[in-house]
Amino acid sequence: MEIFNQKIQWVDPITNETLNSDGHYLVSNHSSYSISNGIPNFVDNVNDQTQKQVQESFGEKWTQSDFGQNDAEFEEKIKPVYLEMMGLEESDLDIFNNKIILEVGIGSGSSSRLWGPQAKEFHGVDISKAIYRVQTNLKKLIPNPILSQADINKLPYLDESFDVVVSNGVFHHTPDTKLALKNSLKKLKIGGFCIFYIYKTKSPIREFSDDYIRSKISDLHYDNAWEKIKPLTDFGKLLHEKNTQITIPFDIELLGIKKGTYDLQRFFYDYFFKCFWKDSWGYDYSNLVNVDWYHPKYCWRHSKDEIQSWCAEFNLDIKYIKELESGYACYVVKTSSIT
Repeated sequence: MEIFNQKIQWVDPITNETLNSDGHYLVSNHSSYSISNGIPNFVDNVNDQTQKQVQESFGEKWTQSDFGQNDAEFEEKIKPVYLEMMGLEESDLDIFNNKIILEVGIGSGSSSRLWGPQAKEFHGVDISKAIYRVQTNLKKLIPNPILSQADINKLPYLDESFDVVVSNGVFHHTPDTKLALKNSLKKLKIGGFCIFYIYKTKSPIREFSDDYIRSKISDLHYDNAWEKIKPLTDFGKLLHEKNTQITIPFDIELLGIKKGTYDLQRFFYDYFFKCFWKDSWGYDYSNLVNVDWYHPKYCWRHSKDEIQSWCAEFNLDIKYIKELESGYACYVVKTSSIT
């Protein structure tokens, strides 16, 4: 029985049973899930305390910030960055036309502006309370976004339901990146495609510094972490304003440093620690990027070889794996069922 006006119905994420609604809960033979403002919550309890920290971190981030929600600002400043992160050009967005799309880890819905408006039916899930912000953020762009608070590893859908699965920088914030990818791909139809972005392993000193800073930041409340990160943002701004170039005439293989000419701020950013600064984004958005990197406890980084091995294991047809400054943009097609 269809309980909502949607082509792809929610099911019990534990048992795959049909769910019925009494208006306040979705109910199966074994469980019930509360509904608030039309959004069901499938993750009332998160037992993994590290995952709970990530849930709370992104919940605070996306409910406190208006990042990506102003139309003009999105088009001018943020859309080009998101397109690059997903390995796409503006002209590529037609691939989402008339598709049934699932976005896993929707955050505040800013990435959804790329593919949601042209979907036949658009579904978004997020483990955090940010999902309730999405409803407001997307209401003018997507007529009926179908949203739920859910865990990537316990998605409330039958397998092979969606034409497209998208995820912009989320799999690496789960307990196991590969498992999160696998469980998302299960919901994709055979012949459907998945586009996702995953962090890449950085240079040795950058990896060490990042882990150290994260260990000092991630136990703080989000608001305190925001303040604690500011000196890194200030430092990035200071280096940028120096407008100084540095030339490294040879590779330093032991440190993963490649020869070339760098802006001084970029050199520190690439090889020592994240001190993001972007003039056009201003102070708060730049600080947001730095907090986003250091506050979530789950923040895995991977190599291209790892991603290729996962794709081979899942029998995926790789359309591209593009190496970017901080990660990999990946486009794959599902060729067979995944168990």
